[in-house]
Amino acid sequence: MGDLTSLHSQAKKLIFLIREGLDKLEAAEHGSRFGDPAAMARDLKRQFGDLQKITNDMESVWRMFVIRETTAKRAVWKGKVEQVVEEVDVIRRALDRYGTREQRRAAEREDREELLARGEAGRRAKQGMDEEAQVAGSIGRSKRALEEIYETGTHILGSMAASRERLKSAQRKVLDVINSVGMGETLLRLIERRQRMDIWMTYGGMVVVLLVVILLMWLFWR
Repeated sequence: MGDLTSLHSQAKKLIFLIREGLDKLEAAEHGSRFGDPAAMARDLKRQFGDLQKITNDMESVWRMFVIRETTAKRAVWKGKVEQVVEEVDVIRRALDRYGTREQRRAAEREDREELLARGEAGRRAKQGMDEEAQVAGSIGRSKRALEEIYETGTHILGSMAASRERLKSAQRKVLDVINSVGMGETLLRLIERRQRMDIWMTYGGMVVVLLVVILLMWLFWR
């Protein structure tokens, strides 16, 4: 534990540094380029811890000092110690206010991140719904296309069946005509055969008559 004068000097130096750091910290909170507010706050808290220790040492030394020194000196040092204690209390409140502001900013960041996460989740959900709607639309279009193809195929099959029946009917008519033509050709062949037989019989009769005439003439002239 050092003497009172040395402790008071250390305390005033730290108070000056901490006040200067608080001003920079406040400026950094508003966007000035003094550094990272979080790192600055950590340094200030460390310095404030050292200041509290020195202040406690000052109060302890001052109580012992009261016993040994005169009334005038006791009054002077009492004022100095109380001033340091008051300044320490002011710095404590300033750091507490910064801590409160930092907690509020952290809560706001968490709220923003949560809102962004919800928005992202909502966007993804909407995207998923849109994709599902697109898939459903594609399935619906495919279903309609299949139904149209089915109807077209059914119509074609019906047309083919009707054509098949018409072809069968035409085939039957053609077969009837062919059968009729076949019977006519048979009759024509029979008629032609009869005509050829008649011609051969005529020619044969003429040849026989001619031979008989020649035979008679030969017998007569003999």
